[in-house]
Amino acid sequence: MPPCGIAAWGHPFFKKHISMEEKPERYLRFPLFRRIEHWVMALSFTILAVTGLPQKYAENPISEFVLGLFGGIEGARIVHRIAAVALALIAIWHVGYAVWHLFVRREKATMMLNKDDAFNAWETLKYNLGRKDERPKQGYYTFEEKIEYWALIWGTMVMVATGFFLWNPITAARSLPGEWIPAAKAAHGGEALLAVLAIILWHLYHVLVRTFNRSMFNGYLTREQMEHEHPLALEEVPRPALDEEKLARRKTQFWVGYGLVATLWLIGLVWFVTTEQTASATIPPPQGMEVYVPLTPTPLFAVETVPEASERYGDTWDGGIGALFAEKCGACHDPGDGRGGLDLTTLGGALAGGESGPAVRPGAPGVSLVLVWSGLPGHPGEFSPLEQAAVWNWILEGAP
Repeated sequence: MPPCGIAAWGHPFFKKHISMEEKPERYLRFPLFRRIEHWVMALSFTILAVTGLPQKYAENPISEFVLGLFGGIEGARIVHRIAAVALALIAIWHVGYAVWHLFVRREKATMMLNKDDAFNAWETLKYNLGRKDERPKQGYYTFEEKIEYWALIWGTMVMVATGFFLWNPITAARSLPGEWIPAAKAAHGGEALLAVLAIILWHLYHVLVRTFNRSMFNGYLTREQMEHEHPLALEEVPRPALDEEKLARRKTQFWVGYGLVATLWLIGLVWFVTTEQTASATIPPPQGMEVYVPLTPTPLFAVETVPEASERYGDTWDGGIGALFAEKCGACHDPGDGRGGLDLTTLGGALAGGESGPAVRPGAPGVSLVLVWSGLPGHPGEFSPLEQAAVWNWILEGAP
């Protein structure tokens, strides 16, 4: 029976082992701290899914409705980041818990996969296909629970790494290629979708539908559940008492080592959250500005030639307009020593402009200097009327 959420290292059942002869009615599986950890993690996961997936599918009507509940995408992003920080804090706690039981209490690494799990997986497959009469007997954690646990660990690491790229794109791009940013976005959204589907189709089915596992609510499994899902755990003998002197020494070593690691982890988390704000807020809308616009700007071409011009020279920068600029203007306005500090071989250069200001003002061809200059008598980069029509239409459409 898969555990709800983060599984426990060690056996809480064997801390207060009861002999088989007594046959208790229920067995402790998750102590209170484990259950608190699970529900904090479950809450943060749910909030991350509810606020994250609508951003991935922002044009869907359901996504628009959900984002509206948070006051828009800005509010959803804030809540998403708060939940992400909560998940990171749970990870710090869980690492400490695992090290405590493995190093201090010297308990077995019960969540580690081994060859028995491969055998049990094969035997379970044969049982599900009707080739065996009974399920394989398994211990305190089944192979399904172990796989789900490590999938959670792997997924958390992927989400933290890709989340850093999306939260701090400029910082990340200083050390890694810029292509990693959209790659991280794709991986972050894909892993989120996979995690949500795994929880709905696998986890909730096993713990709520196939058999109702109440251990993450009350901490216990019934004897019937133990005999059905974890019979080998009932056959294990209690561990001998620990050496108190060695135990005390390991506790001291743990608090020194883990205290240092947790402190560095928290410092890293603060840096993660505060290092830059570029992705934390929606880009504000452009501010209006006063510009001189002729009341009747007269293009140097016949309006009816626009479709023909756009078909011949393109209507996007990469679709032909850029090549036209390079041919007509590149000789004088290149990245090297462009006249007037102007580079017309790149879209960024045309938008940035030179000493006289932007050469292209998207949406305003009548005041775009590239059209004004090219219409001056004797200008070396003069456009033909058909070329003027193509450039005019491109600028009018927002200079895509």
